[in-house]
Amino acid sequence: MKKPKTEMLLSRRAALGAFATVALGGAGLLAGCGSDEATVTEDAGDGDKKEEPKKEEQATTDLAVGTTVTTTAGLAVVVDAVQTGLINYDGSTMTGIHVTYVNNGDEGADYNVYDWKGEDANGAQQNQGYYSEGSDELQSGTLAAGGSVSGNIYFDGDINKALYFANMFDKSATASWVLA
Repeated sequence: MKKPKTEMLLSRRAALGAFATVALGGAGLLAGCGSDEATVTEDAGDGDKKEEPKKEEQATTDLAVGTTVTTTAGLAVVVDAVQTGLINYDGSTMTGIHVTYVNNGDEGADYNVYDWKGEDANGAQQNQGYYSEGSDELQSGTLAAGGSVSGNIYFDGDINKALYFANMFDKSATASWVLA
């Protein structure tokens, strides 16, 4: 049985409308994948733009070990301890950090070993490495509101800074801790 032309056109329009809704919704989700730092950009009227923080910002670079940083979503992150001079199975040196996440927000918050990079004295950044004697290593998952998790992350060589990225697409760290 053939559908009349007007019914086929309506079906095509409905399908295109549904596709547009899904496509625009996906674009909105991608747009929401920005930084966890909250800033508002206002138009000053003369073409200049100024940025104002939504609330008073805390310094988040070159922090001392033990200093907690809280994101705008309420996720508190801290480097609790540093282990230097670790020797791996092949004789190479490793640096370990112990980190803790506490979700003080109202919704679930993700955590992951890939939220972290180590930076050496030359400014080279790296993801975690394999340490044969590693224990209590940080895994990945989601923290319910009020939840907490902690674990160790190991880096190859001597690391001077631990860098935390609240969003893996960001090029600059949300926070950094000086390890030495």
